[in-house]
Amino acid sequence: MQPEIIASIECELNGQGNSLAKMLNSLSIVKDALGEGCWVGLYVYQETESILNLGPFQGSPACESIKPGKGIVGTSYAAKRPMYVPDVSKFPGYISCDSRVKSEAVFPLVYQDQVIAIFDVDSPIIDGLKNDLDLLGQIANLLANFSPTN
Repeated sequence: MQPEIIASIECELNGQGNSLAKMLNSLSIVKDALGEGCWVGLYVYQETESILNLGPFQGSPACESIKPGKGIVGTSYAAKRPMYVPDVSKFPGYISCDSRVKSEAVFPLVYQDQVIAIFDVDSPIIDGLKNDLDLLGQIANLLANFSPTN
């Protein structure tokens, strides 16, 4: 991914239009930059059910819900910290939603000291996201600070 992606996402999120469309377009920008076979999306915490539900995403079908503390997404949520797993087959309790996924990066989106969602990025290549972690972290911050107006 190129650093210019940050400006593209900022422009998209700050532009006119529907909030859901802005989020979907931003995720599409990330997916296109990462290349074929990658998946990007959000798992949104549902407090009433204490579960992370699939939110906006770009890519193949995905798991619809994940419990806090389970898999990479749930572990990141419970720990309130980003995680990078270069080889998902070596992660104890890994939840496979797509057998093509080989590496995964997750970033908690925090609002008022609460994790409200997890920004999840999957790659079909072992250690395929190692060079993009800094930019993905910056993108996670943009998504966390996005203030829907519509």
